[in-house]
Amino acid sequence: MKDFYRQYEEWRLEPLRRDLPGYVHYRNAVRGHRALGGKPSITRLHEHDRWASQELLEGLESFAWHEVKRKIVDRYGYIQIFGRLAYVGRAWKEREITFIETLEGLEAHAEGQCVAVMRDYWKYWKLPSWERRTIPPRLYFRPYERATCPRIAVAS
Repeated sequence: MKDFYRQYEEWRLEPLRRDLPGYVHYRNAVRGHRALGGKPSITRLHEHDRWASQELLEGLESFAWHEVKRKIVDRYGYIQIFGRLAYVGRAWKEREITFIETLEGLEAHAEGQCVAVMRDYWKYWKLPSWERRTIPPRLYFRPYERATCPRIAVAS
């Protein structure tokens, strides 16, 4: 990826977003790789008779989760997390919510389903105690909508 980013004096989201798919195509389908005898990496994929299906990829992702804790939502829809109040939603007041760390973020699960997610939780999770003062006074879980993430692989 260093080759891609070195092309730009300044990183601006729109040009990077526009140009990255073309660069990924170049790296995978055009540029040769020494480990493959000068052939592009796509030729290695064509040697196999099966590709990972969407179902298989989703199955693999389902293993990437970790239950963090269970909490009871207060009557106003809040729980205490990272030393702050975090809004989950009044619909879940006085019910137990299971918090699960997944690839999508910190998910709030009730009745076996994800009901809310805090996608940027990681920036608070790993802070040392002396830096936690930088956490906003209130945190918010957003209603859960499954993220769509393009699966792009770049061979190096």
